[in-house]
Amino acid sequence: MTKDPTSNKNHPPREIWVLCKVPREEIFYMRYNLEAYEGVGIPTTLPGREGLVKVITTEEQRKELEEILIAFADDISLEIIEWGAND
Repeated sequence: MTKDPTSNKNHPPREIWVLCKVPREEIFYMRYNLEAYEGVGIPTTLPGREGLVKVITTEEQRKELEEILIAFADDISLEIIEWGAND
């Protein structure tokens, strides 16, 4: 995990999320492999929204998560829809 030298130790890391579109048959692959990167992101399949997976992470880990998702896109049809924050 990369530490942000400008982060304030008195404040928790800022929580962010990314919404991805993944074919239903590939959701298990994405979740299983992402969980192997312990703590980088927490995937949740959105109910009633076929193929949408929301991954929660921190601002500090965004770059690492983005690199992982781009690598997954080489193996499965994964599309990053948008990034957001839980403010």
